[in-house]
Amino acid sequence: MDSREAFNLPHTTGQWVQWLQDGIINPDLGTEETRSILHHLADLEIFKSDGEGAWKLSGLEPNCTGKDVRLILQELLTEVSAAEQGFALIYFFPRDDGLPLPLLQVSEGSSTASKKKSLFAKSKASGVEVSSDLSNLQIVKKWGNQLRPFLDLEQKIIARLKGEYTTREDAQRLFSYILDKTRKKASPKQWEQLSRKRHR
Repeated sequence: MDSREAFNLPHTTGQWVQWLQDGIINPDLGTEETRSILHHLADLEIFKSDGEGAWKLSGLEPNCTGKDVRLILQELLTEVSAAEQGFALIYFFPRDDGLPLPLLQVSEGSSTASKKKSLFAKSKASGVEVSSDLSNLQIVKKWGNQLRPFLDLEQKIIARLKGEYTTREDAQRLFSYILDKTRKKASPKQWEQLSRKRHR
């Protein structure tokens, strides 16, 4: 894909993946992740399918050079990333502003996030303190409640990423990458069995 006329013709997924990995996308993205990004870009109409498994970049003029194609892609990415459907693009391509990536968040309207209750809190109805001697079932339920906002977030992001070309597997792969790029690394804490803590 180095000649002037080559970019005006459809190319296979493998060829575009190789091109995207040549300084276009983040260098830590692997082949499978890049393939999923290509599918997502097709859903955003940045790439168009020829119906036979090959793709063509939108908006190309005749006799575009490799440098021209990169500039066209950058313009398309800038335009689409400003729209709601292009929310994920910022995580896949290098940024020039040096700002940190925005964290993924569950919307404030999530009933799960707004109704979280601590198992150690006092009951307002009875005024009785809940025992900290938790059964295994209570411990599982407690951690399940804490994980639910994350699971809600995962399902929402995957639903937004899926499209005609982006499969659920693609969307899951992209979500995992975004999460890895944005998550805060908490300092490790020594695990302590909750049901035995009160006996110390």
